[in-house]
Amino acid sequence: MISASRARACREAIRQGFPWRAIADTPTPVDRHDSLAGELGARSAWIKRDDISGVKHGGNKLRKLEFLLADALEGGYGGVLTYGAVGSNHILSTAHAARSLGLDCCGIVRPQPPTPYVEETLRCHLLLGTRLVAVTDPEAAARERERMLAEEGAWYEVPLGGSSALGCLGYVCGALELAGQVKAGECPAPDLIYLPCGSAGSTLGLDLGLSLAGLPTRIVTARVVSESMMPMSRVRSLAGQLRQLLNGVCPLPEDEPLSRVEFRTEFLGTGYALPTDEALAAIEFMKRETNTQLEYTYSGKGAAAMLSDGRKGRHKDLNVLFWNTYNSQPAPAGLPPLNREGLPEVIRASLPPA
Repeated sequence: MISASRARACREAIRQGFPWRAIADTPTPVDRHDSLAGELGARSAWIKRDDISGVKHGGNKLRKLEFLLADALEGGYGGVLTYGAVGSNHILSTAHAARSLGLDCCGIVRPQPPTPYVEETLRCHLLLGTRLVAVTDPEAAARERERMLAEEGAWYEVPLGGSSALGCLGYVCGALELAGQVKAGECPAPDLIYLPCGSAGSTLGLDLGLSLAGLPTRIVTARVVSESMMPMSRVRSLAGQLRQLLNGVCPLPEDEPLSRVEFRTEFLGTGYALPTDEALAAIEFMKRETNTQLEYTYSGKGAAAMLSDGRKGRHKDLNVLFWNTYNSQPAPAGLPPLNREGLPEVIRASLPPA
């Protein structure tokens, strides 16, 4: 494992070699939870608190946005355009971060199953002044994207989930941050890290960052989208782009990309944003035993994978870390009311009954 000073130097080289603006409140804490270790049958269990990565809005997206929004500012753009479901935490994170830097934000949104948090998310967008464009199918989304990006200098494109090679650098730095915390004695080197996987940017960044740090940690990531939404061929391509981007900035190890990652599909259930019994049970357990807030679209399914493995005896004599990618910061006070009748049908259909 590299030294703490080397981990810091590598992280700084990345931040100086690419556009970067401080948005997240890092390093995020690593908390020990003995009751979780007992449930998992592990030597120790830890939670990496990216849920409080921002004062107003946390979660895993801020690390990616530190690079992406800096690139938008350097390019002289006035706003950022991104994509997601109606209740997308990624679009909300992007809107919060963009506003803090004086950028406009527009999200092209698609329908999703009604979930309890969608209304609060939409009210936050009203407060932030986010522009939401509702579409019914991929073809309509492509047309709207093309139209908006044709406005020269107006909109910088932030990919789905912030998962471009540039965005992935956020979690390369996150892994190096963790390596520094291990070296400083804040936690042991984890044998296994668990997290959910949507657009795969956090997973890919951790994979390469842990490799740079010389940590033998394996990553277990629960896929929360179908193969058709994020094919493994695209994941592997993005991993290659990330390595290519970092060439010349940090000395890259020779190990095979993704060799330390287990992509698990059995916790997806019937689809994106649809709860599973395992996820709901994991959310309840983590709240009761560790006072950790999760949700059933992403983080609850990652926790379900961890708890399932623990109950099968996988964690004996291991140090296990759960990387909490959820935003646990409360919504701002004074959210404006939502006029449901004035909403497009795509958005209205994604809301639970009033």
